[in-house]
Amino acid sequence: MTTSSQSCILLTSDNEQLASSAEAFARSLFDVRHVSRHNRNQKALPPEVVDLIDRSEIDFLFNFLSPMIIPGNILRAVKRAAVNFHPAPPEWPGVGSASYALYENDQSFGVTAHVMTEKIDAGPIVRVVRFPIFPADTCDRLFDRALNYTLILFYEVLAEIVHSGAVPSSGEAWKRKALTRAQFEKWITLSPQDPLEEVQRKARAIRHSRFPGPYIEVAGLRFELPPRKGL
Repeated sequence: MTTSSQSCILLTSDNEQLASSAEAFARSLFDVRHVSRHNRNQKALPPEVVDLIDRSEIDFLFNFLSPMIIPGNILRAVKRAAVNFHPAPPEWPGVGSASYALYENDQSFGVTAHVMTEKIDAGPIVRVVRFPIFPADTCDRLFDRALNYTLILFYEVLAEIVHSGAVPSSGEAWKRKALTRAQFEKWITLSPQDPLEEVQRKARAIRHSRFPGPYIEVAGLRFELPPRKGL
């Protein structure tokens, strides 16, 4: 049952378990006007969302793990705030966060809620939840754990918005500009001249059962290492 008159739009990923949990919680607190689920290749905002924002006042837009790129005019049209839930800490905005953290031997990882701006992963930070990285962590394990912590973050932020009537502020700041897909693709491409230690570090940091990479480039040809199996 809805306990708030505040309206929202919810964009989620196509992870059924996480999306369903997020939707159920949002509906318990907000007047949810639209929910849609998107795979990692869907970047364009659904036309029905644009129409809905054009036709009526929407208090909040929540982007929970969807890959949507929200145009500036849509962000400005949201009455209260558009909040994104990023499955990485402020140290790693943008693409490939779990891989970079593993490569750099970070001791902790985390998830970040922030107000959305036209610049990706650059708006004021609402809340951060951190957790340890374990020696046996692979990219799969760390990224999947981050997805689950993002759901906890979603619960906390939405509950606080309803309780306090305002979007909270963490006082934290992003540590760098968001890393782009092009930068990540270049970084995960190895050459035969790379030292063995570098190859091993990147293999541990990048190999994932569901996502491509790392690659080896030889004489202008690009070869992909097989995905990690048997996790």
